[in-house]
Amino acid sequence: MKKTLLALSALLSSSVFAETPKLPSDPFDLSASTQQVGELGVITKADVDTLEQRSKELFNAGKCKEAIPVLVEYSKKANWLANMISASLDPYYGASYDDRKSFPYEKIKPLIPLETMSNEYKVKRNIAFAMQGECLVKTGDKEAAIPVLLKTLDLLSIDNEVWWKRTRNNLLDIIGVNG
Repeated sequence: MKKTLLALSALLSSSVFAETPKLPSDPFDLSASTQQVGELGVITKADVDTLEQRSKELFNAGKCKEAIPVLVEYSKKANWLANMISASLDPYYGASYDDRKSFPYEKIKPLIPLETMSNEYKVKRNIAFAMQGECLVKTGDKEAAIPVLLKTLDLLSIDNEVWWKRTRNNLLDIIGVNG
C-alpha cells in the first residue's frame, strides 16, 4: 500500500513539475503582422502573380543571379498572401468542434475557394523555394543552397514529385550522395 501511494505521489508530483504555465497571449499585440507589413508592404494577389511570372521567366531563361532576389521576394510575398487569406477563415477554424459541426454548409461553401487559394499560394511558395535552391546550386553558392533545399524538402508535399526529385537531387549532388 505504501509503495502504491509512493508511486502515485511521485507520478503526481512529476506531472506538476513538468507542467509549464502557458502565458496568455496579448490580444492587442500586433507586432508580428506589423513587422510583416513593414518588411513586405501591402501586397495584393496581382502583385504576387506578377512576381511569379517574372521569377519563372528569369528561372526558365537560366538567369539565376537575377532570379534569386525575385524568387526570395516572391516566396515571402506568396507566403504572406497565403497567410492573410487563411486568416480570413480563422473565426471558423477557431470555433469549437460543435460550433463548426452545426455551422450551415451554405455559409461554409463560399469559404472553400479561399482555403483552396491559400493552399495554392503555399504550393507556389514551396516551388519558389525549390527554384531558389536550384539557382543557388547553379551559381555555386552551396552554403546558401543547403538550408534552402532542406526547408524546401520540409515544405513540399508528397504529390509534388517533380520538385521533390529536383530538390532532392540538388541536395544529394552537393553532399556527394548518389540518389
